[in-house]
Amino acid sequence: MIKQNKKVLVIRCGLLGDTVDATSVIEPLREIYGSNLEIHWVSKPGISDLFKCDKRIAKVFKLRHTKLPFLLNLEKFKIILNSLFRPYDLILNLEIGYKFNDLMRYSRSSNKIGMPFEYIPDDIFKEHRVDHQLRILDKLKSKYKKEKATPSIIGVDFDTIKSKYPINDPYIVLCPTNSHVGNINHRGYRSWPEKNWKDLIGKIIDKTSFNILLAGSKDEKKYFEAFYPLHHKVYDISGMTDVPELITIMKRSKCVVATDSGSAHVAGAASKNIISIHGPTNHYQSAPYKTAMNVVKIATLNLECSPCYDTKAIKNCKANICMQSLGADVVYDMIEDLNL
Repeated sequence: MIKQNKKVLVIRCGLLGDTVDATSVIEPLREIYGSNLEIHWVSKPGISDLFKCDKRIAKVFKLRHTKLPFLLNLEKFKIILNSLFRPYDLILNLEIGYKFNDLMRYSRSSNKIGMPFEYIPDDIFKEHRVDHQLRILDKLKSKYKKEKATPSIIGVDFDTIKSKYPINDPYIVLCPTNSHVGNINHRGYRSWPEKNWKDLIGKIIDKTSFNILLAGSKDEKKYFEAFYPLHHKVYDISGMTDVPELITIMKRSKCVVATDSGSAHVAGAASKNIISIHGPTNHYQSAPYKTAMNVVKIATLNLECSPCYDTKAIKNCKANICMQSLGADVVYDMIEDLNL
């Protein structure tokens, strides 16, 4: 009889940054179950591109409607049906809400870790999101190589994109957008003002030899019109790259500057140097994860009222001073401190 490889289902169906951070469990799982482990992943449709070049992930289930019960959700039903014919060795639920309780209950697996069988709360002021994900994994086994338990993502080969995009070494990547860019209510408060980005671009052009790549998603393309006409050292690649291409572009960069966004977390896993700009959001939990392979600098004013995101305080904040008053000088000085 042919011995089948071990099979694990990971449930982490969040936005890009959430999913990047959750990849920290991949290498520990391969250490526990062997390098031939077959990993299946539950993801949002647009986020699944993250795994396009990752041969460690055998299958991605794309879930559009996470709240619907499995009897009304074809994608969930397929996962459960798949497990009936070939049960999992482990289902690891990295979500702490209730949306995947039915998937956990009715899918077949030798082991099931996480909700609804055990609630493992996060502490957003004392631990990073990656450390919380690993605490859930620790319920299965806590002895694995901690130095490899970090966000781990795979990009395309550089030769495949060097003729496709205007990439001239050396360069810095700037990511001026996030999922709430342009929102006029408090949800848009984690954006850094357009003027500050322009000031930073000017300083990089005037004081360094670096080229600048402006990166963002196709849905944010309109925002980049504010930076036109472009200086000859500035290139707009917003809306042009998929996630694996962005990974490789960031990996080759000298530095990435971003606000609290999915791009910042991609940079944290791919780039050597990252500057993450934070105001209302909690950088203890949501900044790019610091490892032995990267340098993460947090640009923040550390105001007494910060962080305030997802609290009543932010709804009453009219000035957004934590981002408005964070000048380009602060970020540029951090670039200089990196001695690129």
